[in-house]
Amino acid sequence: MHRTSQRRMIYEGTIQTASRMMGLFMLTAALSLSGGAAWADGDDHGYGHDPKSHLEKLTKKLDLTKEQQDKILPIIEEKHQKMEGLHQQMKEMRQQAMGKIEAELTPEQQVKWKEMQEERQEKMKEYKEKHGDCDKKGKHDKGEKHE
Repeated sequence: MHRTSQRRMIYEGTIQTASRMMGLFMLTAALSLSGGAAWADGDDHGYGHDPKSHLEKLTKKLDLTKEQQDKILPIIEEKHQKMEGLHQQMKEMRQQAMGKIEAELTPEQQVKWKEMQEERQEKMKEYKEKHGDCDKKGKHDKGEKHE
């Protein structure tokens, strides 16, 4: 095998591996975000993105006193702010990584890459249609359209 052929095979393998890793990263991020909320609540879809609804559920389940509520709400709000910041950082890291990967691709690979992205977007759309989309408070609408 020629050295050029070997390099090409290594290069293509690297791109395939990077593509798989990006897919795995996106899946892991999605599962972490959705699974963490569900785990925290223990039922339905977690507390969502609203600190006050989170406190309401905790109050109901734990019979919190007013004093406890006053101490716990700032903790929940701080966590909420930090989680929003992390979510934004993850989004930026994903976009940067995808841009760097695309920059390494040949024009033919870039066409395939764009097709892969479109397929991913279509799958996300189908998932949201089947399972519902989250509104700003993390509540699922079970496929109903937002206005």
